[in-house]
Amino acid sequence: MARVFTRSLVLLALTACSPEIRDEDAPAADADAGSGGEDPGASSGQPPGPATATVTTSPPDSDAEASSSGTTGGAKFDLPPGGEGPTGFGCAKVDFLFVVDNSGSMFDEQQTLAASFPAFMQTIQSEIAAMDYHLMVVSTDGSMIQTSSGGSGSQQVLTCSGGNCTCAPAPDCCVDACALGGGQDSCFGVPCGGEVAVEGCDVELGAGRRFSSQGECGLSDEQRFITQAEPDLEQRFLCMADVGTFGSGNEVPIDAVLAAIDDHNTGDGGCNDGFLRDDAVLVVTIITDEEDDHDGFFGSEGDPPQWHQAVLDAKGGNETAAVVLGLVGDTDMPDGLCEPLDDGGVDGAEASPRLREFVNAFGSRGFVGSVCAPSYDGFFSDAVSVIDTACDEFEPEG
Repeated sequence: MARVFTRSLVLLALTACSPEIRDEDAPAADADAGSGGEDPGASSGQPPGPATATVTTSPPDSDAEASSSGTTGGAKFDLPPGGEGPTGFGCAKVDFLFVVDNSGSMFDEQQTLAASFPAFMQTIQSEIAAMDYHLMVVSTDGSMIQTSSGGSGSQQVLTCSGGNCTCAPAPDCCVDACALGGGQDSCFGVPCGGEVAVEGCDVELGAGRRFSSQGECGLSDEQRFITQAEPDLEQRFLCMADVGTFGSGNEVPIDAVLAAIDDHNTGDGGCNDGFLRDDAVLVVTIITDEEDDHDGFFGSEGDPPQWHQAVLDAKGGNETAAVVLGLVGDTDMPDGLCEPLDDGGVDGAEASPRLREFVNAFGSRGFVGSVCAPSYDGFFSDAVSVIDTACDEFEPEG
């Protein structure tokens, strides 16, 4: 039998900037995806059709990659042979944190991310020598087991047969599946009653994802991030980044960022233990189509200056140790690509001035693009240059 549960959804957002990218000099692909400085809006001025994406994990042809990204050489981290960073300056390690909106309006944007990520990783792997990096994905949903209703809405589907249920999004849905009663005694083959494969960290705000919307991603030792040593890195990341569209409409992207890197989650025994390193540059990428505008129950608490300071505090106050990238709504920007968010909260995007202000606070270590771009290839290609500059300027503490 099939059970359908209606879920609610509400809001989310994000932002970034870079003073080194000039719209008038950028190729069309880059203008669609990202821009910098005080005017981070995209420059094509033509609203795209529905985003479509074909995910490929094979290495792209180098000429095709250069054409799609609008670059010909790619940026490099300045590391000497052997992968050891120079004493005092430069970075040998990078911790990548992706914050992906998992509300009901994000299907197309998640597909676009999935299509663009392999080329991004190919650029890192081919252009960055001796890279040592961590990659982790968190959603914008503070409580992945939803009990509220209303908002833009979405559906959770449970299919049960012979006492065993499968459902989406996993693993959250197993709690509901086991609560159905009526002889349902397992979920994905795991017995109900405290042994369902849902841990405290699976519903912890800011905890790294180890499940896709369909099932487990097979991370080693249940670690909540992957490293450059992962033999199937692209597929593992794409699984983690498949956060689904069943999350709360009360998106809290900044709360998710700060929770992911705070002592509670990164300390000994925390959900993200081992992810954040003192001698690594932190690169945060936020992907959302709604603003993070605190209004009573909704949105992240605080304001952009407080958010900026909280990120720096997590990196020991080191301004050279953090980069923030944002793919957000640009309906309030000249030549923005996004249509206004529709009444159903599904199509279009919301203007995100607060998220932009947050990203802009990082100066040359911030970069923003349009979440409505039909491809994120140009955005990620330019982001490598932003990260490269940050690595040049990085001064490890101590």
